[in-house]
Amino acid sequence: MKHKIFYWFLLFLILLPGCSAGSETPTVALDTATVIPTSPPTDTPTPLAPVGVFLTPEGANQAMVEELGSIIGGYIKQEGLRYQVLANFTTSDLEYETYAIVVVIPPFPELAALAESAPDTKFLAIGFNELSVGDNLSVLGSGGSDYDVQGFIAGYIAAMITDDWRVGALSVQENPAALAARDGFRTGVKYYCGLCNPKYAPVGNNYLYPKYIDLPVDATDSQISIYIDSLVDRFVNTYYIVPGVGTPQIYRTLINYEKNIIGSGSDYKEEYRDYWVASLEYDLVGALTEFWPRFLEAETGLEEMPPLLITDVNSDLLSEGKMRLVEKILEEVQSGYIKTSYD
Repeated sequence: MKHKIFYWFLLFLILLPGCSAGSETPTVALDTATVIPTSPPTDTPTPLAPVGVFLTPEGANQAMVEELGSIIGGYIKQEGLRYQVLANFTTSDLEYETYAIVVVIPPFPELAALAESAPDTKFLAIGFNELSVGDNLSVLGSGGSDYDVQGFIAGYIAAMITDDWRVGALSVQENPAALAARDGFRTGVKYYCGLCNPKYAPVGNNYLYPKYIDLPVDATDSQISIYIDSLVDRFVNTYYIVPGVGTPQIYRTLINYEKNIIGSGSDYKEEYRDYWVASLEYDLVGALTEFWPRFLEAETGLEEMPPLLITDVNSDLLSEGKMRLVEKILEEVQSGYIKTSYD
């Protein structure tokens, strides 16, 4: 019995390796693809785009800054430039950045010299009426150099809407621009009404129109009130306030007297609405929109003045039909067909 058990046990040991050999042992396939080592990355900085600048010096008109800032920024970014708003700019700045365009508003007296020192940069001066263009310096004036035209149109409107031509102007002494506007006003009134003699009382030498007063440069509020009262006493009913002369005191005094007003667009306030005939102002934004593509393409400096506009029109005082006639006269004046002064 013991021999049989031993026999079977020995047979089992002999057969066991054979069974193991017959079974399949799973294998793992190795990826034998060749791996090419990569070079370490190198730091190559992306070149910065050139810069376009909106230069707003200390003392700049904040209304102009706000009105033009977003427009100029949009134009500069459309050219693929980086946009910067700076309060100062000198030749030393050119050592650190590439400046493609610099747009400047007053005051910046050294602009011409700065442009000459940076011949590869295009400069655009906005609002400079007495600046000469240069090889890389273009000028878009703010308007106002044609004060005689403003005055002429104001006089024409005043005479057109006022009974018996009882109109007048407030100017200021020792100011050539203001005096040119006042003279243009007188010519515009006469162009419309000729002799301008009133038909109804009061009449006489004290009641010949147009009237005007040139205020002293240093006139006090009380003096201004006396001057206005003198025109009111002579039945002046429509007033042209020459650019740079108007103050809230003047406008409120005239409104208290229920007098009609023609003034600058920058002076207009809604509280003046009932007695404000119209504003005379310059379309700087519209002029910039038209001027910008030509400025970019020009190989040398360009110069342009914005057109004079008649805005804030009170249709109760200046009807649509009369406004059309005024616009036609303005076109003829600007074209040189109508003179703004008598020789």
